[in-house]
Amino acid sequence: MQQDKHQLILAAAADIFAAQGFYQATIEQIADAAGVGKGTVYLYFKSKKGLFDALVLESSQRVLQQAKAVLTAHSDPIERIRMLTEIQLQILKRNYPLMQMIMREFSPGKLKDLRPELAQHIRELRELYVLILEEGIATGHLRPHNPQVAASAYMGAVNQVGADLNHGHLQLSLADTEEALFQLFITGLQKRGEPTDADC
Repeated sequence: MQQDKHQLILAAAADIFAAQGFYQATIEQIADAAGVGKGTVYLYFKSKKGLFDALVLESSQRVLQQAKAVLTAHSDPIERIRMLTEIQLQILKRNYPLMQMIMREFSPGKLKDLRPELAQHIRELRELYVLILEEGIATGHLRPHNPQVAASAYMGAVNQVGADLNHGHLQLSLADTEEALFQLFITGLQKRGEPTDADC
């Protein structure tokens, strides 16, 4: 029950912060949206900043956990990249209003001070991409390239395309956007033909 209220408050906070902005949102508004008393919110979170802090951290942790689960569930590097693309775009689509508020009201420096673990989570996500690309080269699925450059470029491309999709600048479905990104990236890196036993 306590966990349910914790998640209920976080979900309500995400909506209120996205609609009102961090500085204009109040604990009272969040409590009303969650259907709990103001005192209940303070049982779980010491302040509005603490609530926002927990919301941002939990969201980034969830992305990282889902990304790590891809490595466990799939061994093929091509499928892993496809799944990570899907995860990234779905997260961008689902959390876009909140992300827009964060980008609008917090400079990168302020956000880093607010939740230093965010930078670490981004690094870990990039490292997962690098690992997948390195394995793709080693198994012969992908041609030789610089995995660190490719990982940074691809993550940036997914973020930008996701933002354009949410802004309405791209008249595509989420699935079509995912496929276009995947094909653009993989076509450039994939070896011609299937890997041979010698390649593997």
